[in-house]
Formats: sequence, structure tokens, C-alpha cells
Amino acid sequence: MKKYKIHYGWAILAVGILVVAGSLGFGRFGYSMILPSMQAGLGLGHDQTGIIASANMSGYVLAALGVGVLASRYGPRMIIAAALFWTGLTMAATALAGGLASLVILRFLTGMGSAGGNISIMGLASSWFSARRRGMACGFLVGGSGLAIAITGWVVPLINGTYPVHGWRYCWLALGVLILVIGVLALLFIRNTPREKGLEPVGGAEPAISGSAAAGERDLGVREIFYHRGVPILTVIYFCFGFSYIIYAMFFVNFLVGEKGLSQAAAGSVWSLVGFLSIGSAVIWGTLSDVIGRRLTIAIVFTLQVISYTLPVATTAMVSVWISAVIYGLTAWSIPGLVASYCGDLVGPKNAPAALGLVTFFFGIGSVLGPACAGYIKELSRSFGGAFYLAALIALTGAFLSLLRGRTHGPASSAGTGG
Repeated sequence: MKKYKIHYGWAILAVGILVVAGSLGFGRFGYSMILPSMQAGLGLGHDQTGIIASANMSGYVLAALGVGVLASRYGPRMIIAAALFWTGLTMAATALAGGLASLVILRFLTGMGSAGGNISIMGLASSWFSARRRGMACGFLVGGSGLAIAITGWVVPLINGTYPVHGWRYCWLALGVLILVIGVLALLFIRNTPREKGLEPVGGAEPAISGSAAAGERDLGVREIFYHRGVPILTVIYFCFGFSYIIYAMFFVNFLVGEKGLSQAAAGSVWSLVGFLSIGSAVIWGTLSDVIGRRLTIAIVFTLQVISYTLPVATTAMVSVWISAVIYGLTAWSIPGLVASYCGDLVGPKNAPAALGLVTFFFGIGSVLGPACAGYIKELSRSFGGAFYLAALIALTGAFLSLLRGRTHGPASSAGTGG
């Protein structure tokens, strides 16, 4: 094996953070910051904005399973680059949207691209980082969403302030161009396996997965992956996360502007805080999961998120908004990283993208239902309070499911035991 002063896996990780920033941070969560001005400019109702958000997740859901299988069989590099180019182009085209129909179509197409980039890069981490470092690596990757949120929390109000009428259109265009640049970087630097660089994974060779056919190098079929020990309950847990977190992520800024009376700049400051806190927070949770196991860590995160979703609507004090934002920022993207690590633990590096695509399919169903339900609750009750309480209830269910079975997974315990 070749000896490098700095392992190339760290370069993969650095570019991977940008891939996640483009795929999810700009591709999905950029919508949250742009939404108030776009809604005003096009005269959209809250139920319509929920439909648009659900369209984005519908595209993500439909693409999730397919891109995971393709990345497992043919390598993630080209899938990631193509997905980022697709996402960037559809984001830029959203600047031309004239109403609900065009926004639904374009956000749906953007969702498909987001799935290709995010699932492929998260699955790639299992190839470049062994189980001893996988939680940490995936934690760094999901921090890309926080980086992008921090950027949009500053850039979007700036552009809207400069161009009050059409600023939201320029925001979509600017984010689309940024994603295209990230696509070029991914094509230049991403490599499918450490073997292409004559290396072993960061952390050493992958330990065998006890009692699992995935310990070898053969491709597992979708059915084999779904019924693999530990995978079925993980799909339900990820559904709970998808349903609950997206309500807060999509509508928190709208809640602050419409119900708490904050200006968009002030709401942007709160949202930027979420982004900054989330950049490195998932590394802490991922590293903790390498020690105490994935399931217990997931349960802790869900419990904290229940508090985050409840605080802003349970009290009128402004401090509750800041505490909620801090808790959400410290936990926001940790579960995707934990789930990605868990998939690698369960089915091995080669099949990790396919497993992640499978569980993401169910995550996506939750993420489609969440915004639609939240939008209709807002229309009926004139408040997001009921939607945030619903998110808390679903997150609490996820915490309970995470603790249903005895042992948790991590490098200290065999991935084939304790499901």
C-alpha cells in the first residue's frame, strides 16, 4: 500500500462535506430561507407551500432506492457528479418559476438530484472509513447541511434586501450556480474506493461482519438488504426522523416571521445559528455512537429534538425560540449520519449505499407526509403550533423504537448481533 502523509480519505471527506452542502443544504433547506419572500411574491398559501416542500421530498423518495443501488454496483463518483449537475440546473431554473405548478415540478426534479448526491456520498464514507471511524466521518459529512444553512441565513436576506421584488429569484439562481461548482469539484476529487489510491480505509481494514453475507464482496439484493437483521426497524426509525425534522426545518423561519413577529433578517439570524451549531455537532454524536452504539445515540438525539419542537409553541418567551434553535442545531443532522454509519455496520461497505437508499426511501415517505400535514394544520388552525406538537410526538416514537431492542451497534459490538 502507498504511504501518504495525509490519508486521501480526508480529501474525500472535505469534498464530501461540500457535496452534502450542495445536495441537501442548498438543494433542500435553501427553500426554508427563500420561502417567505417567494410566498409573498407569488401569493402562495401555506397549504401550497407544504405541497411544494412535499414535491421536493417526493422526488427524493423516488430516486433514493435507485441511486443507492446504482452507486453500490457502479461506484458513487459519477452518480454524485451527475446528481449535483442536475440539482444545480433545476435550482437555477426555479428562478424562472411562475406559480405553483412550475414550482412543484422543479422542486420534484431537484429532490431527485439531492438524493443522488447525498445518498451516494454518505454511502461512500463506509468505503473510505472503517467502523472505528465511520460515525465520526458521517458526522463531518452531514455537517455540510449546517454549513449551507449558515450561508443561506446570511446570503438570502442580503439578496432580498438588495432586490426587494425579485430577490428570491436571484437567490435560486445563485444557489444553483454554487451547486454546479461543487459538482465540478466532486468529479475532480472523488474516488470510489481506497484501492484506487492504493490505500486501506482510514482506521484500518474493515472488520468482518459476523454472520452476514455482507462480510464478503458480493452484491446483496434489495430484498436481502431489507430483511437483513436490524434493517426493518431502522427503516421505521428513519421514517420518524423524516416526518418530524422536516416540519421544523421547512417552517421554523415562517413561524418566526408570521407568528413571532420577527423580521426576515432576525429570523435569518436564528436560522444561521442553527446552521453554525450543526456544522460540527454531528461529529460529536457520530463519535459518541462509535463508543456507546448507534441505537442509544439515536434515542438521545430524538429525545432532545422533542424538546426543541415543543419549546417555541409551549411558551411565549423569546428565549424559548433561541433554546429551541440551539438544541435543533446541536442535533439536526446527527441522525442521518448515524443511520449512514449503521447501514455500513449492518451490511458492509460495498452494500452500504444500497442499504442507505432503502432506508432513505422510508425516510422520504415521512418527509413527504410531514410538510403536507404541517401546511394543512396551519391553514386550518392559523398556527404552526399543532404541526410542531405533531413533530414532537413522532420524534418521541422514534426514540422509543430506538430502545426497543437490547444491544446497540458500534465497533465494539458485532454488527450482526443485537440488530
